[in-house]
Amino acid sequence: MYLPMLATEAEAAFDSPEYIFEPKWDGYRALYYTKLGEIRSRRGKSLTETFRHLTKTSIDEAVIDGELVSFASGRPDFASLRKNPQTAVLMAFDLLSVGGRDVTKLPLESRKEILKELIQGQHLIGFSPDYSDGIKLFAALKDAGWEGIVAKRKGSVYRPGERSSDWLKIVAYKEIDAVVLEVIKERGTALLGLFRGGHLEPVGHVPLSRYADLEQKGPQVVTVRYREYTGKAFRHARFVRTREDKSPWECTYEQLVQPHKPR
Repeated sequence: MYLPMLATEAEAAFDSPEYIFEPKWDGYRALYYTKLGEIRSRRGKSLTETFRHLTKTSIDEAVIDGELVSFASGRPDFASLRKNPQTAVLMAFDLLSVGGRDVTKLPLESRKEILKELIQGQHLIGFSPDYSDGIKLFAALKDAGWEGIVAKRKGSVYRPGERSSDWLKIVAYKEIDAVVLEVIKERGTALLGLFRGGHLEPVGHVPLSRYADLEQKGPQVVTVRYREYTGKAFRHARFVRTREDKSPWECTYEQLVQPHKPR
C-alpha cells in the first residue's frame, strides 16, 4: 500500500515555465486501488464503504491518486461531500501504478498522460486539468470561490508519503473581521460573533494559537483568515490581527457572503 505525496504551502501564486498548475480540489484526498476495489485516505484509512459507488469501474489494475469531491453551484463543496458522499466523484491527478508496474519514477507529464488515457470514458472519475498560467488560474478560481491551486514541477517524480517542494499549494484564503464574544483559554479557542439584523450572533470558534494572550476587555474586533465557513464553523481558521481601528458594529454577517481579500 502507498501513502500519497503531499504538497508544501507557498505564499502566493506565480508563473514559471518549470511548473504546471492545477485546481486545488476541496474534498478528501484518496488513493484508489482499482484491482482491489479499495479507496484509502491520505493516512491509509479505508473509505471504501462510504464511497462504494466509485469502485464500479472498468479499470483493470492501477493505483490512482486524486480527490473525492462533490459539486454545488458549479464548484467543489465540502459540506455537500460530507452530507451526501454518494454524490462524490474522484478527480484524478496522478498515477502510481498501472498493470502491476510502479510508475512513480516516471516524469510527472508522462504519468498524467498515461492517467488521462487510462480513465477515459469513466463517468465517476474525472481528469484534473493543468494550465501554464498560475496567476490567472488562481485569480479566476478564487473569484469563483474555489480553494486555490497546486503548482507541480515539470519532470518531477512521485514521492509516496513525502511532503515535497515539487508540489506547492497556494490556498485562496478568505478574511473577515469579527467580534470576540468569549475567550475560552482551557480549550484554546475564542468564540466569535457577527451582527445580523442588529443582533450580535455567534458564528463559530477559532483556535487562539499564539494569540492565547488575547483577553476579554469589552468588545474586541479581530481579523480571522479561513478557508471556508460551513454555516456553523470555520475551516482551517487562524487569527491575523486585532482591529482597534474598527467598530464592532461594522462586523456584519454579510462578510461571510462577500469576505474581504487577505492583505
